[in-house]
Amino acid sequence: MPDLAGKVVLVTGAAGGLGRAMARLFAERGARLVLTARSESQLADVDLGAGSAPALRLPLDVSDPSAWEAAVDRVLRELGRLDVVVNNAGVLQPAHAHALPVAEIQRQVGVNLLGTIYGCRAALRAMRPRGAGRIVNVASLGGVMPMPGQAVYCATKYAVRGYSFSLHAELRGTGVGVCVVSPDSADTPQHRYELGFDEAAMSFVNAPLRPEAVAAAVLAATATRRPEILVPAGTGLLSRVAMGFPRLVLWLTPLLLRIGARRMAARRAAGGGTP
Repeated sequence: MPDLAGKVVLVTGAAGGLGRAMARLFAERGARLVLTARSESQLADVDLGAGSAPALRLPLDVSDPSAWEAAVDRVLRELGRLDVVVNNAGVLQPAHAHALPVAEIQRQVGVNLLGTIYGCRAALRAMRPRGAGRIVNVASLGGVMPMPGQAVYCATKYAVRGYSFSLHAELRGTGVGVCVVSPDSADTPQHRYELGFDEAAMSFVNAPLRPEAVAAAVLAATATRRPEILVPAGTGLLSRVAMGFPRLVLWLTPLLLRIGARRMAARRAAGGGTP
């Protein structure tokens, strides 16, 4: 695994389940961390482990391009450099497409897609002149496979993958690398929230990943030349191959929804929690 000793790493969505796991792992690898969330109070209890260097904790609305510019300016002013940006912030509200409020559509597109684009844009302003840096965008296997009941979220993650691949090609030879990490659902407060919505059945087809497994993939992405890391690799590869035959995948989707619904019911019965 890469050694990040002394490197400045900015992680968005650091107060969430995946963000906390990433922050702790990066701290263990010696990174100088910049942790962001919508408010500084959300970041106060993010534990980096004993002996870790203090982190710069910044409020950041990733859907605001001017907030991104101000955040990167502050990082450069206080820490002198920016080596890695992890665009991890994301939101998801399960609902059928016709029932999802317009404000919620705008929120998911603003955070998941535009937040990633603005983050890359601001990071490149710092990285390209140096000819060095890494950008890791967190997408989802929902950006590979169709997800009824989560169509807007799915669309944003498809778009994040497309943007990341295009940027990877655009930056060839500049010294700046881009990798997109596409994980299956992980065991986070967000996933437990989704348990309360029947529309989220596709998120429960497989057992949820440990957040640490996703964090390890993101860490690996800071040092690889690969354009994408799928988590888990086997499920991700199968999903990507299957989508070469979308009619077959869509034919199988009702079966997957039934499997997901049964597993949701079993988890609820076992006290898995609801909102």
